[in-house]
Amino acid sequence: MRIVPSREMVAVDHSSESEKISTRASVERLEKLLRRDVTWVPTSSGYLDTMAGETVPPPGRAQAAWQSSLGAAMYQRAQRVMASLQRFGSVADQLQLRPGQTVVDVGCGPGNVTTGLADAVGPHGLAVGVDLSAPMLTRAAQQARPNMGLLRGNATNLPLRDHCADATCATLVIMLVPEPVDALREMIRIVAPGGRLLVMVPALSVGSGNAVTGPITDRFVRFAGARPFTPDGLSLLLDRLGCDHIHSHQQCNMLTVRARTASARDSKSSSSGKSSSSGKSSSSEQGSK
Repeated sequence: MRIVPSREMVAVDHSSESEKISTRASVERLEKLLRRDVTWVPTSSGYLDTMAGETVPPPGRAQAAWQSSLGAAMYQRAQRVMASLQRFGSVADQLQLRPGQTVVDVGCGPGNVTTGLADAVGPHGLAVGVDLSAPMLTRAAQQARPNMGLLRGNATNLPLRDHCADATCATLVIMLVPEPVDALREMIRIVAPGGRLLVMVPALSVGSGNAVTGPITDRFVRFAGARPFTPDGLSLLLDRLGCDHIHSHQQCNMLTVRARTASARDSKSSSSGKSSSSGKSSSSEQGSK
């Protein structure tokens, strides 16, 4: 069942016709990606709310702050600073996105990464941002592309169908989720067999090249109540969850892990007991630039 007061997304006119939020082209495409048991309502802020009337207590100070408009604005600026230092713009490249594909940004925040994903998949592709914070999604909608859709939803219970995306990513999110394994499992569930995942999290420092990002990351972790990962912790989790082709790279305090979901052939073989997990590959690169 779906609650659909209007067949068209409401476009909010902030000052002129040219500045209307441009998510209207994605509504029907978004609906096709949703689980059948999910209900949703359009919002005047430019996103679909799959948790209308549902309140989730923020697990930490950072999440509580981001539930406000001021907190969302501060986060957006801070993320842009971190992006310039950590090359967030390379997320689309690392996922090897192609025109026409569907990609999901879990914990999209103000949409800084999501817009780059939308640009990478082109007008025939679709970039979907999912976040729990309404103020974050409101800011994301203000810079939305015509091929970009936004959903209010929970990372540990994504409102999306199984295997509906070609790729998914989560940048600076998983370490804030109370149940990170559940969030990773959900990311794997929504990606097609053989699809790509990218997860970026703070990690314990390695080397001596963290003079710039180290203090920033440490303050963020302390304020947010986040759990920094060990250099190989995230890779081990993804391996246990059935991913393969796992590649890990750490730059100062930031850990980026790429992986692929099991292919259809691997999944079938595993379920029939004809293969084991011994064929998985994992490589780790740690930089101290």
